[in-house]
Amino acid sequence: MSIILITGGNRGIGFGIAQAIAGHTVQIDIEDIQSITAAAEALDKKYGKLDVLINNAASLQLPKSENLVELKECSNLNFNNCVTSNILVTKAFIPLLRKSSWPRVIMNSSARGSLGRTANRGLPPVALIDYCVSKAALNMLTLHYQITEDNYKDEGEKITYWSVSPGHTKTAFNNYRGKKDPVDSGEAFVRLLESEKGAIAPGTFWEFEDGKFQEVPW
Repeated sequence: MSIILITGGNRGIGFGIAQAIAGHTVQIDIEDIQSITAAAEALDKKYGKLDVLINNAASLQLPKSENLVELKECSNLNFNNCVTSNILVTKAFIPLLRKSSWPRVIMNSSARGSLGRTANRGLPPVALIDYCVSKAALNMLTLHYQITEDNYKDEGEKITYWSVSPGHTKTAFNNYRGKKDPVDSGEAFVRLLESEKGAIAPGTFWEFEDGKFQEVPW
């Protein structure tokens, strides 16, 4: 049995991923270090390992004005939740991941975090720049975490890191104006999890759009 932890699996994209995979989630408060530690200890006690960590949880605040103080506070809250918290969660669960025969970490990113598509003007106008920058940061985390795996000689100990763009999904964040239902947004995650070890290069970025599972440019 594979042990999969999905952060933020109670609604939206996280709940859709859980439905697409198995219908069960483990929830933690990613901004609370004690909660993160307790979740890691609970998983260790019950299962002794973690096969897959899906960093999905995110909460973005919209500034109510253009006041610089408010903009700063709002951005700090957003980056703490969307970037720093995912760093802490990943680090907390790495020891359990090392106990798996094929440990994997998937960052729930976005095409909005693609520098290539942004530079090519391939995306619609942005509503909140914090969202785009935080997703780009998750992509950089994916790459850097994967590069650190080069330090491990034993292939069995190496963790595979991927980023995924779930697509424009109907969530509370966009007032349910997305094109996809949450369960459909989990397809790219399912494709990665169902793949054979080594079939999909680690440290890569993926999406499932218009019936195609395809790599996204960084």
